[in-house]
Amino acid sequence: MATTQDPLAASNSGSVKERLNDAATQIKQTASDYGRTAVDQIDRNVRGAGSVLHTTAEKLRSQASSTEGGKVSDIAQTAAGKLDATASALQGFDTRQALAQFENWSRQNPGIAIGGALAIGFFLGMTLRSDSDSKVASSYSGKYDY
Repeated sequence: MATTQDPLAASNSGSVKERLNDAATQIKQTASDYGRTAVDQIDRNVRGAGSVLHTTAEKLRSQASSTEGGKVSDIAQTAAGKLDATASALQGFDTRQALAQFENWSRQNPGIAIGGALAIGFFLGMTLRSDSDSKVASSYSGKYDY
């Protein structure tokens, strides 16, 4: 007669615990890798947006200087300056630092952080729900409405 062993029995508990610990470690490592990849991608995109804004400001300045002075040229120069300032801010943005600051703020203000997360979740859910409701309503023809 074949006997089966309980996987949680004392003789096997070390190996089960080790496997669970290994799986948990692997999950943590995978999540950490995804997080690092996401942060790096955000940094690249933000810096790219800053570069695009800087290029746009240069083009705006060159177009404004090619026209005669006046109100439009002054507005274009002002807009180019604001674009440059925004580009500099974006190029100096550090996602890791922003996340660390947000984490510290959340620890100091847990009630506000939880309330804000609930509000964002509520509005996001309402937005998604209204979007799906509008798709259902637009597909309804009312042909057989009795």
